[in-house]
Amino acid sequence: MSIHCYSPTTVSKHKKDCDAWISIHGNVYDVTNFITVHPGGEEVLIEAAGTDATECFDSIGHSDEAFKLMNDLKIGKLSPKDEHPGGEEVLLEQAGKDATEEFEDVGHSSDARELMQKYKIGELVEEDKKRNKKPVNKPKPASSSESGDDFSIWKSWLLPLTLGVFAIFVYRYFIAS
Repeated sequence: MSIHCYSPTTVSKHKKDCDAWISIHGNVYDVTNFITVHPGGEEVLIEAAGTDATECFDSIGHSDEAFKLMNDLKIGKLSPKDEHPGGEEVLLEQAGKDATEEFEDVGHSSDARELMQKYKIGELVEEDKKRNKKPVNKPKPASSSESGDDFSIWKSWLLPLTLGVFAIFVYRYFIAS
């Protein structure tokens, strides 16, 4: 049996008492038929419908029976890419690459590092690490004296100035003739 993955947006569309989904700890539950028999009252589930109810669920003591019942109501999981605080784009941008350097540059918390272990599927072969290394584009210094590149000074102002003076002399020579 395959596990269906749902986005938080999809879950949020199911927020009516006749069509109620909630997510708890990354799992998605269809609680529509359970609303009327919920021991904590209908209002609790109706209010939580379409949202992540993890905090609410954890704040209340639930019996072993409640946890068993949850398995029957479970319809899938939240898509892992939708759980990333930086958004889906960040993950897609790094897909298929060694993202170690980018991960370190962001300065992730110890919680993020622990969570990352949950999604780890293996180690990158040393050969692939070298092949996937992308060249680092080092920023150029702001002033030309720091760069030591005399040609950049020439291109930036001396060459255009010289060409301008030359054009003036050529223009005057042809006008004077």
